[in-house]
Parts: sequence; C-alpha cells; structure tokens
Amino acid sequence: MKYGKIRIEDGYLVFTKHMMMNSLPCKDIMWAYMRREGMDSDARKQLIVNYLVIVTRRKKRYKFDMTEREVHDCIRLLKVLNPEMAVGFPKGGRLPLQSLPNTRDLGALMTEDGRHILPRRLLRSGELYHVSLADQETLKEEYKLKKVIDLRTSAERTGKPDTVMPGVEYYRLPILDEETVGISHEGGLTEMLMNFSGNAEAYMEKQYESLIRDKYSVKQYARFLDILLHHGDGAVLWHCSAGKDRVGVGTILLLCVLGVPREIIREDFLRTNMYLETELQYMIRMLEARMDLTAEMAENISIMFHVKETYFDAVFRAIDQDYGSVDRFLRKALYLTPKAIEDMQEKYLI
Repeated sequence: MKYGKIRIEDGYLVFTKHMMMNSLPCKDIMWAYMRREGMDSDARKQLIVNYLVIVTRRKKRYKFDMTEREVHDCIRLLKVLNPEMAVGFPKGGRLPLQSLPNTRDLGALMTEDGRHILPRRLLRSGELYHVSLADQETLKEEYKLKKVIDLRTSAERTGKPDTVMPGVEYYRLPILDEETVGISHEGGLTEMLMNFSGNAEAYMEKQYESLIRDKYSVKQYARFLDILLHHGDGAVLWHCSAGKDRVGVGTILLLCVLGVPREIIREDFLRTNMYLETELQYMIRMLEARMDLTAEMAENISIMFHVKETYFDAVFRAIDQDYGSVDRFLRKALYLTPKAIEDMQEKYLI
C-alpha cells in the first residue's frame, strides 16, 4: 500500500531518505501519530500540512507529509502489522472508556528537553469499581494493562473493591495510614459534610501539604515510584477514589521525575475538574435526595470535588520549605538517585 511518499509492503515501511531507499520493519515502530502544521484563519491563510510521525525502538523519529486520510489509513495498517505499537497523541487526555470518567493517559506530555512520555504506558485514574466488560477489554487489549496500583485505604477497598481483570497484577499501596482521617472520606462523605465546619479550601490545602510532610505518605509515594521504575512492558495504572488528590500528588511527583515543566504538570493537575464535573452533579443530586442539603454543604462538596491551583501550589510550597528544592526532595525523601531518575526517563520517554 502506498501513502504519500512511503509504501508498506511485506511488513516493511519503505521510504527514500538522502537519495537512498530505506526499509524499516513495522514491528520496530513504537509509536505513530498525526501531526498538523500551518494555520487557516480568515485573517491569514497558510497551507495546512499533515504528517505521519513514527518513532522507532531505537528512538529515531521520522516525519512524512501526506493527506489526513492517508495518515489515518496508514496508522490503521501499521497497527494491524504491529499490535504493540502506540498510536495517537493523548497529551494527558481521557481514555475513551464508558465506566471510568477520570482515567487518563499521560502519553505525549513533553519534557523540558523536548522528549515525550510514551503513550499507553502511564495511566492515572479514579476507582476501578464495576468496570464495564467493554472497558476491561479496552484496558487489557488496547493498552496492554499489566499492573494496577491502588492508593486507597483498606476501608475504601472493602467498600468499593477493584474489578479484578485476569492477567493484571494488583498492588495495595495506601498513601494514608488507617488512622488518618480526612482526604479519603472513610467515614462517608455525608457524615463528613454534616460534621465539617470551617474553610473547606484551606482544609484541602492542608491535606495536600500533609501528603508531602507525613512520613508514612512520603514512604508510600517512594514505593509507588519504585514500582514504576521496575515495571516491564505494557501499561501501569494507579488510582485512588476520585483520581484527584492522592493520585494527583503522586502524578505530580512522577512528572517531576520525568522532567516535565511545572506549567504542563499544573495543566494536567487541573484537567481533573473537567472530567469530574458530571460526577459532582450526580453527588449533589444524590445527597439532596437523602438529606437537607444546605447551600454551605453544596459549596463544600464542590470545593472537595474539585482541584485548585492553590492545592497544586501547596505541594511545591511544602517541598520548598522542607527540602529547598524538588531535586533535593526526590533524592532525600523519595530515595531517587540520579541513576534511578535517568533509568525512569529512559523507560518512559521517547
């Protein structure tokens, strides 16, 4: 099959470069996606050019211009010839799942040095309770899910256990010890709201600071990163209840290790609000049906169901105050040596 200036035949992608014919085995392609360059507006029109971008196992990147349809058709054929190949440019976006509203792929987020996180490898999520059969198949077949890391307490796991998927390894790694009360809402959200008084936003900021300052939590995050460091092929998914607080801080720390700029980490952190809005409205309607929900309670629910920039800033403020810098925190608190950080980047960046 011919697509633009390349063709695929006998399991090889054939193209000309520097006046020489090249044959790249399709099985050696790790990632393929479409890139669009140019602009088209009423004020100024330029030619929009679509490219097929492929990245090989040797981390070489090739770009071929072709029509948008040719790009999509070519990627479909490459995926047939190489089912292990990652496709698309998720850039931290939500997975197309029916039953999991806040499960996201960190793939394609860019680092300070211009590399990208390899898609379909690092997945952040909310709870995996009653995952639909279709979503289970997507996670196992499309994303090659191999490990699930549950950051919840045992009480949360008992109330809403993970859906067990055959062939997936499960890790129980509670970020909070069983005596901690607060961010996990173990007593039930209704009970917590009825007894809560004070500034909800300040309360949540303090919870985020505690995830950085509590020795038990920090030790558990160190274990979390160690699991990722020694992970093999396929995807690894980590989750808490909503996928915003404990997962949010863990993801912040991971992206720091991978060298992602702070503003991009902030964008990924705040993206949670968009995906949890429907869940928030459902929670409010459910509580209205079960109790006399005051305006103050509804506001507290909204605050506790969202993430804010102040929570994000609280994480880095605690790190800077206690350790002086993120690098020192990674080394002193999470026991990540320069070699371990290099290995983590080598494993997940391309």
